[in-house]
Amino acid sequence: MTRLSRRAFVLGASGVVLAACGSSSAGGAKPATGTDGADAGPVLPADQYQLVQFFKSGTPPAGVPFRLPFGLGSKEGVLQAGGPQEMRARVLTAAGKEAQAEVAVPRHSSGIERPYWPLPINLPLGTYQAVFTMDGKAVGSPAFFDVGGIKDLPKPGDKLPVHSTPTTKNTEGVTPICTRQPACSLHEVSLDTVLGTKPVALLVATPAYCQTAICGPMLDVMLANAVDGITYIHAEVWKDDTFKDTAPLLSAYGIDYEPVLFVVRADGTVVDRLDVIFDAVELKASLAKAL
Repeated sequence: MTRLSRRAFVLGASGVVLAACGSSSAGGAKPATGTDGADAGPVLPADQYQLVQFFKSGTPPAGVPFRLPFGLGSKEGVLQAGGPQEMRARVLTAAGKEAQAEVAVPRHSSGIERPYWPLPINLPLGTYQAVFTMDGKAVGSPAFFDVGGIKDLPKPGDKLPVHSTPTTKNTEGVTPICTRQPACSLHEVSLDTVLGTKPVALLVATPAYCQTAICGPMLDVMLANAVDGITYIHAEVWKDDTFKDTAPLLSAYGIDYEPVLFVVRADGTVVDRLDVIFDAVELKASLAKAL
């Protein structure tokens, strides 16, 4: 796997690199609520937004159901804390022909600071554009992205490759094995000892070194919303704080972005993969698939 700088790695999933997160009180704003029913902040007119891809182009797998999380930024490049309760979206080919019919895309924000809108897809290998609308008006410019083309990255329907993960008893040279403060408790079991015998949720993330408000909270979301019957494992991205080498698991799985959550049934089959961002509502629905 090509070596990436710390900043390039953690920001590589986003199609647009935005300035510091914030909210805006521009004219025409109206309140919204998130998936948890809480006040979500202002909603701007559609032409005041730009679409932000919270995923890395090429990583969405071809030929299987998947979700692409999108965010909203202001024209000035500030990631927004508000946004509509729902947008509508359709997928076109790069040439502008319909590839997927229009669907409603709900806002997700339960347990996280920044909302996102997960667009469901099931597309063959190719280049596409997502077109979002609010009240019939286009939201920013279409977002172009590639589907498929990455060989080793496990996807729903695949058997997750058996691989060890660092534990408190065997760090495998990964130091520290958890950058969360305080360290989480999800480093007692190595993946290879449970995979194929019980449901597993494997989160690859580096809480302390995340450079955006998108990826930082995902470990905390998982810790706060764990359900019984699943073994939870957290694996760090970097081998050490020199940021020269990633942990062995990432090379084995072909991962060059984070966070990524693999939800796996007891037989070792990946039933869901949540890339970069998820909230409590989407996480619980994903975990239920493993049970």
